[in-house]
Amino acid sequence: MDLNIQKLTKRFFDRFFYRQHPEAALRYLPVVSIIKRVKLTDAKILEIGSGSLGITPYLKRSVDGLDVDFSGPQTKLLNKIKGSAEKLPFHRNSYDVAIAVDVLEHLGKDQRAKAIYEMLRIAKRLVIIVVPTGKLSERQDRELDSYWQKVFQSKNQYFVQHLKNGLPSTDEILVNVDKSSRQLDKKIKVTSFPSLNLFVRNILMRTWISKNKYLYYLYMKGYLLLLPILRLANFGNCYRRVFMIELAS
Repeated sequence: MDLNIQKLTKRFFDRFFYRQHPEAALRYLPVVSIIKRVKLTDAKILEIGSGSLGITPYLKRSVDGLDVDFSGPQTKLLNKIKGSAEKLPFHRNSYDVAIAVDVLEHLGKDQRAKAIYEMLRIAKRLVIIVVPTGKLSERQDRELDSYWQKVFQSKNQYFVQHLKNGLPSTDEILVNVDKSSRQLDKKIKVTSFPSLNLFVRNILMRTWISKNKYLYYLYMKGYLLLLPILRLANFGNCYRRVFMIELAS
């Protein structure tokens, strides 16, 4: 009976949440919503810093992904291109849409400016940047970094990079977007909105940072079922900000 339940559970999650991860879903679903809203679902899309899966489990279509490392779970939907965010190997306006999700915080300030310039250079219609911002988010990362070390007696490379580089501010992103658009002589319209309440994220992350297999299972599976509710947690102080940059044709 237990084996049958396990098979049914796996079949259910493979059908509806294949390759999905709760925290990654909360990063990518706002991007998917934007792409659908502006009717660019079938457009030529490049994801910078995609890793091995990127947006594909949520957009459910093929995209080009650029990164330096594609280790991890694999998918046929990601066309892998090795390269650097600071020097994209594409001509101007090569893609309709360029996205970068939780990438800029892993770069130094000078590198961030170059990456933003490159995204605007190669994009023809839309750039979407999703990034943790602000001192409150940085403070939470510092607390979670300490908690990770306490639980696992080791360091987490992502927290280390966040704290080493410092999270960008909203003004830093907006200034670099404006400067880059002027240099490229591109007319843009920028809108932004907060994503993922810090209190809610803290609960999610502390469930993830655990040696308890039941808590980890709750995080990996249970929270996927709660995504319709968790997606609404974009109030108060939030961890991320989503920047939608529309380019005039």
